[in-house]
Amino acid sequence: MLWLLLTLFCAADHPMHLAAHELTVGAKRTDWALRIFTDDLEDAISASLGGTKVRLERPEGRSQAENYVRSKLTVFRGRKALDLHIDGFTYQPDAVEIQMHVDGGLPFSITDRVLHDRFEDQRNVYFVRGPKGRIDAVSTKENPRIELK
Repeated sequence: MLWLLLTLFCAADHPMHLAAHELTVGAKRTDWALRIFTDDLEDAISASLGGTKVRLERPEGRSQAENYVRSKLTVFRGRKALDLHIDGFTYQPDAVEIQMHVDGGLPFSITDRVLHDRFEDQRNVYFVRGPKGRIDAVSTKENPRIELK
């Protein structure tokens, strides 16, 4: 359903800016998939590189995307920063998916600034499946921090 929503908004210049985070929480590991519009991510990375044109279908595009995501997402358990491990990158002309994980389960907090510095209306939607059920959350420019317990 989430992929369909992203696809619908990709048909033309999309009227809103949206990224979808899907987390599956386990006791030893939390798997994470970030789905984001390709053109938005390319624009944000280009802006962060001083205007250098970025094409995510090129081999260097993956490393540029990974560096950008790592610079915009921070994860903490208490005061301890958690490593965000990048496991995969799937390019499509309309949207990309970045597969990641962090070690351990809940609780942790996320500060998500992905695309917030580029688009005023950016919304990063979280769908979290954990042992206690589903948690939904939204990261905005005004409130980029999400607490997951």
